[in-house]
Amino acid sequence: MTTTPTLITRHDSEAERNYPPAPTLPRNLKELRPEHVTKAIEYTREYGASKEMMQQIRVCIDYLLVEFSQRKDRYSDNTIDQLKTNWGIFVEWCAANSHNSLPATAEVLEEFLSYKSKQIHRNSIKSYIWAISKMHRITGCPDPMMDEILRDKYVGIIRTKAKKGERIRQATAFRERHLDQITEYWRKSPSLKDRRNLAVLTLGYESMLRISEIANIRFQDIEYIGDGTAILTIPITKTNHSGDPDTVLLSEIAVSVLAEYIEMSKLDATISESFVFTSLTKHNRAIKQVVTVNKKTGEQDYRKLTTRQMEETFYECWEILGLESVGISRFSGHSARVGACQDLLEEGYTVLQVQQAGRWSSPQMVLRYGRNILARESAMARKRANRRY
Repeated sequence: MTTTPTLITRHDSEAERNYPPAPTLPRNLKELRPEHVTKAIEYTREYGASKEMMQQIRVCIDYLLVEFSQRKDRYSDNTIDQLKTNWGIFVEWCAANSHNSLPATAEVLEEFLSYKSKQIHRNSIKSYIWAISKMHRITGCPDPMMDEILRDKYVGIIRTKAKKGERIRQATAFRERHLDQITEYWRKSPSLKDRRNLAVLTLGYESMLRISEIANIRFQDIEYIGDGTAILTIPITKTNHSGDPDTVLLSEIAVSVLAEYIEMSKLDATISESFVFTSLTKHNRAIKQVVTVNKKTGEQDYRKLTTRQMEETFYECWEILGLESVGISRFSGHSARVGACQDLLEEGYTVLQVQQAGRWSSPQMVLRYGRNILARESAMARKRANRRY
């Protein structure tokens, strides 16, 4: 990736001017911090820069990019993938339009947003803004979104889209009634795939986990209590990186469904580090718990289901239940989380209780997923419910 900064090179005739001393960049790159690059770029934009200083800045930016890749473990795989994808699209657009991407000026980003806003949803625009700002902060380059004029224009784009009726699409809710129906289909199935999928859907609904978190469940994360239930430990989630795990109680039904799948799969539960949900062979058998080695990092781990395979589980359920014929859109990997939220609200649990069950850091998502249910339970709706014209 080219990281040529948009800077001003001083001409030799300007060398004798009375400029303030330039900020010093550490010679030892291990001592480098993003703020060193920030000060250097701000100086060059004000006073220009020698070719030597420009080269130093380029080296520092490249180093900080590499350094970030070595500490990316603080982020989830999905976050890193989203960062790479959105940033990559911006870099390609800049190259095609003869612009520098790092650092990008506010004018360049404004042009990019104007171009993209005609093609994508406002939520996708927010994702691009996040990625571009993040890459600038990582490398110490001034964040173009700090420009007041650009921020106003960005907010204007979002407001215009909202006024035109562009809404945030919500995943189709996978409700408890759907879980009951698919349980009747799959509970006695001789197909290991059906039984595995049923276990995935049941745990997904009861735990309100994201599909990436369900895929990460290992045998060591399940503690059987002795009364038919179990405690599921969730070490890391999208909103919890503290190292203090969350826990979820699995019902007797969920434990039974899970136990039947594990027994049928012939997976060895004593290999505590291995994943509970695995891929299957073409002969409908579980792929054995074999250690794999990441070619890039050299780290060892066990095979697990991919996000795509998890999504397919929800799609197959939707297809089998024939929900398209009654106008229900296809399920996605987020559907169980949405459906469980709506069921809890409909049964009278408070927003705070549902927020805690779903491990949301704020009530925002509960209010979004349950807006129709909460509208029916509002003070005015209840007051006017029994009035007749």
